[in-house]
Amino acid sequence: MKPGAVLTALLLAAEGGMVMVPVAATAAGAQLPAATNCSATLLPGIGGQGSNAVASSSNGLVVGLADTASGGSAPVLWRDGQPTQLAIPLDAAVPTSVNKDGVVVGTGYDTANEVLVGWWWQNGVYHTLPVNPGDIALPSMVSDSGVVVGALINDEEHSDGPGADDDERPAVWSTLTTAPRALTLPAGAQGGHAFAIGPDGTIGGVALDSGGTPVLWSPAGTPTSLPTLSGRGGVVLAIDSAGQAIGQSAVNEGTHAATWDKSGSVSDAGAAAGPSSSAASGVPGIAVGTGSSSSFRGDRPQAVMWIGKSARILPPGSDGQFTGVSGAATSASRQAGPTVITGYSAAANGLRRATVWSCK
Repeated sequence: MKPGAVLTALLLAAEGGMVMVPVAATAAGAQLPAATNCSATLLPGIGGQGSNAVASSSNGLVVGLADTASGGSAPVLWRDGQPTQLAIPLDAAVPTSVNKDGVVVGTGYDTANEVLVGWWWQNGVYHTLPVNPGDIALPSMVSDSGVVVGALINDEEHSDGPGADDDERPAVWSTLTTAPRALTLPAGAQGGHAFAIGPDGTIGGVALDSGGTPVLWSPAGTPTSLPTLSGRGGVVLAIDSAGQAIGQSAVNEGTHAATWDKSGSVSDAGAAAGPSSSAASGVPGIAVGTGSSSSFRGDRPQAVMWIGKSARILPPGSDGQFTGVSGAATSASRQAGPTVITGYSAAANGLRRATVWSCK
């Protein structure tokens, strides 16, 4: 499989809350305890039944997707729990990140020109993310200072869609209106993607050759390959405010949530969370993501909070019309005391509802 195809699969899985490095998995472990200090709230939709919170900002803005009354799906920004549908003039518009100033970035498909488009939105106004001629932008995160990280692919015609066969190249936009700068890949890598940027400008992501290598780029752009738990692949998906890198690493029996400290040492955070787990975000001392255990809710994926290496299931949200039995956590921030986690709860029939957990 080409690196570009691997990374596309990673990105699609991430929208659902779990990023997987393909390895053989064994039976899940013991039941995980519930996080009794966390309460779940379902976010309102925009006329349809389903929704999913993809990311949140440091001050509590939430962005994601929601079903419309006509049966479609649209990007949504929740402010103080109330949804605003974003007017994005693209098909399949998917937001990927939001910052404290309400800047949302994402991707979509321009049907008139038959091309993928990276975009940003703020205060009701849509913009395309700048690229050099011949490139397509795939933004993954926008920082509070307005720096965007993600990837570039070539704008070329293919039988299975423009850019579908191209390797992603990690990139950074220093502002929302300037052309991107490609990030240097480690020796031997053919492609890669930047998923996160820390407060000091350190960028995290993955380099791809025959597999995936977790990478940190210094603010100057120098890449450093990080160790993995078993030497079988990994990816950095977030960097918390203390500079800790968060993501996942393949292990012999599956994929585990992992963290890397400032020295680059890797730790297994997900061993207690079933054979497959992934950490998507975090604040100092806490990582959040997805895991499972065979004796909890019928071996369905669950939203998980790790305090150190201690894993807790975040209780799925429910209301009068919806009963959550599983879920995933995609983002975390600490706001005036509580840790606020966003993601989704899922019912037994697979219907998702955007969810916010407040953890004391």
